[in-house]
Amino acid sequence: MTEPESHDGWDVFISYAREDYQKARDLADGLHKCITSRGVPPRIFIDVDREGFPPGVDWEEYLETALPRSRYFVALYSLRYFTKNVCQFELQRAVDLNRAGRIGFIPVLMEEAAKDKIWFTASKYNWVAVTHPNWFETLRTALGLRPARNRRQLRFEGPPPSAVVNHTLPTVRVSVIGTDGTTVLESSEPITLTTVPPDSGLNGTLVHPTVHGTATFADLSFRRAVESVRLLARAPGCEPVETAPIQVSPPAPQPAGPDRVHPRLPASGRQVFFPDARRIVVLDGPHLSVHSLDEPGRGQGGTRLAGRPRLWARGRDRMAVADWTGRVVVAAPDGSTHTADLARAPGLTVPGALVFHGDTLLVGMWSGSVWSLAGAEPETVLDHREGVQLLEVDGEGRLLVGDLDGVLTVYDQGHVKAEYALERLLLGIHHEPGYTLIAGEHHVYRLDSGSERPLVVDLPVTQLADALVGPDLSIVLNGEGLGVCFDAELGVHLGFRTVPGARIVCASRDGRLVVFEYPDGSHVLMRDGRIEVTSAHPLAISPDGRLAATSDGRGTLVLPVEELSTGAEEQP
Repeated sequence: MTEPESHDGWDVFISYAREDYQKARDLADGLHKCITSRGVPPRIFIDVDREGFPPGVDWEEYLETALPRSRYFVALYSLRYFTKNVCQFELQRAVDLNRAGRIGFIPVLMEEAAKDKIWFTASKYNWVAVTHPNWFETLRTALGLRPARNRRQLRFEGPPPSAVVNHTLPTVRVSVIGTDGTTVLESSEPITLTTVPPDSGLNGTLVHPTVHGTATFADLSFRRAVESVRLLARAPGCEPVETAPIQVSPPAPQPAGPDRVHPRLPASGRQVFFPDARRIVVLDGPHLSVHSLDEPGRGQGGTRLAGRPRLWARGRDRMAVADWTGRVVVAAPDGSTHTADLARAPGLTVPGALVFHGDTLLVGMWSGSVWSLAGAEPETVLDHREGVQLLEVDGEGRLLVGDLDGVLTVYDQGHVKAEYALERLLLGIHHEPGYTLIAGEHHVYRLDSGSERPLVVDLPVTQLADALVGPDLSIVLNGEGLGVCFDAELGVHLGFRTVPGARIVCASRDGRLVVFEYPDGSHVLMRDGRIEVTSAHPLAISPDGRLAATSDGRGTLVLPVEELSTGAEEQP
């Protein structure tokens, strides 16, 4: 909903009880088919039991702004109307504004029994009774509206899109057209997309303004398979339009079978590629195994986690994983694994961050201790009492610690060299020669070498829930599924939408390929902002973006990404 301050105002403000919403909606739809004396559709204020207001606003304060900016106030009198505090507030405010000559007041009597409930202060206003055969025409005339003789229409440009569950649809364009069938370039109506039947699992940005007469919907997808569904487009003052039926197909099974020439690993579960993409770690429940793609028939080594995995880290040629209990496993290129249990001291012994410094893994704990896993036994290298949620090593070997209070501290050989107050929740950090990038819940920071303070940037997406900060493109995502990819100069390259609650699993170094895990456990592959592949099982991408690992519940198949995309859409 547009804030009144940036709005020309409303022609009609409809006040109603929640239980009468459908009647209010029908009235609004009927009035939208009319035009004002200026020859344009009326602007109508209708909320949905306060849910139509912008998030976080005070509805009384909002109505104080909206009501005076309306030409007419239409109250739908029913027995329920006079029992609602919100309706009483709107009614009294409208009476006061009418007395001041600032708004027209036209009640509509929806129920005969409601006459006895009308307030004394509002009883002098004649109502329009819906029992009268021409009540709508009477109301329309009183509101200064008239039927639209040459009403605009909507048109879907192009054939109905094909649809696969969780795959981004081809771009959908809807145009406003005049009676001559041409696009009305000067139109500015916002176009809304829904489905028939409703609640068919449509995701994406469902309301778009028109630009040169056309609204473009580029991030639509369906959450579930549907045998037949139609897209329905609506806009004020326009005839709605539907597409032909669309079938939303379930994702096809991932390619598998003995006829494939690609490596097939005996383990199934979450996969993580080594930096060279020739080895892979597979976590199946608590079992972690290391596999070589040159010898896919047998594992090179393995061990067990003590709890759910919490953090992963990729070094120059090694892999590491830490679970919630404080157990940390480092996997070497030869397939051997080294395990350390760091839950030794009381307090917050949950691992907060992992980072490799050469072949040495550094582990920061919520308790504040930083451990080094280089030899047979872990060693404490630092005690940062404020706790650790981020950890990085810069080009000069200095340790960067983001603590639980949101302060980034730079340590040089155990001594504090600098401190930067950022924000409470820090989600990711990455160092490249000359600068360090940090992603927080509200901002992204770039700390250049030698700079006294970091550069702070606000991204188009707020209240971030997940981040993957990398060397080329970084990815951030909020809880509603909105995300962006940005570069080292903090320039946004791409905006995208996935489902609410999605989490970033992995990405290629260039950020073009990203794997997300959805709340239902399924995994999807996004390429350049569009979902291309869906899997009910774990899915991973190699750092160079060339290989994909996909599970079928029995094993893991490794194949080129292009073949994964093609095979995932083929029917067996």
